[in-house]
Amino acid sequence: MGDWNVRIDEAKNRLYLTLDGQLSVAEAEAAADEVIEKTGLLESGFDEVNDMRTFKTTDEAALEHIERGKRGIVENGVAAVCRVVSDSATGQMQFDRAGEGEEEYAVAKADSVEEAEKLLDSRRSA
Repeated sequence: MGDWNVRIDEAKNRLYLTLDGQLSVAEAEAAADEVIEKTGLLESGFDEVNDMRTFKTTDEAALEHIERGKRGIVENGVAAVCRVVSDSATGQMQFDRAGEGEEEYAVAKADSVEEAEKLLDSRRSA
């Protein structure tokens, strides 16, 4: 079982997504649905902090929903994503491979949410 959380900061035009543990198909579907819904509330050009430090590998059916979520943020106008990652590479590699061709946006990696926010903030001021 896994867990996930989605929130938006409209002032920063930013989505925050946390993925924790191994998501079931139903959890991945619900997370993708909420990501797509919430990014629809943001202005085109928004960015995303994806905290996946504790995300673990999941099955192919759940990955299909992760791919759908990636397509959804592209359709809703994402400009950049910063993934907060851990030392465990397996879940991160699986997430990266899901919907590889869908990622028409800048992707960076950070060690903390704070570092991710700084990277995305500096991208905007550049």
